[in-house]
Amino acid sequence: MKMKIFLCLIILQLSLSCTAQNNTASVSDSYNTSVKKAIDDFYKTSSLLKYDKIFSVSYKNIDHNIIQVNIIGNANKFYIENDKPLNRLPTKYVEYNGKIFYWNDNSQDKLDSSVINKLGQYGLIEYNTDVIEYNIDDKKKGVSYFFCMKDLTRYKKITSNISITQPPKINCK
Repeated sequence: MKMKIFLCLIILQLSLSCTAQNNTASVSDSYNTSVKKAIDDFYKTSSLLKYDKIFSVSYKNIDHNIIQVNIIGNANKFYIENDKPLNRLPTKYVEYNGKIFYWNDNSQDKLDSSVINKLGQYGLIEYNTDVIEYNIDDKKKGVSYFFCMKDLTRYKKITSNISITQPPKINCK
């Protein structure tokens, strides 16, 4: 009897573990898909594209229904000293016609050397420097995209120089 209960508990634990992994993978896929959709829309429609060639992309889950993706021109450098990054390096990028969009994929722990090489081609990597500089332009505009988590074809976008904290009304069904 104890053996049957033990086996049932193991099977239950395994099925719950697999479900949790599948949910994590699907959320990560939703983030990556929404980032790519936002970049594609930005590249095709945003007037801000002509002002920069380097764009920082970030994303976050607003609630369980909305993914926010932000895109803004950003030429701040990434610093590496003695082969160790001094700030968080992006893990992914997309390049379109001499323009680069980079972001951190939270599900990807390992940094790919091809990302460092590509950022270096755009002059974004600085090695063993004495001075670290970051520029913040409060007047610079960016685009915030708000995607429905369960239907990424439903989204709204807002262009502004102000950080958008509340998503617009979206019918996510």
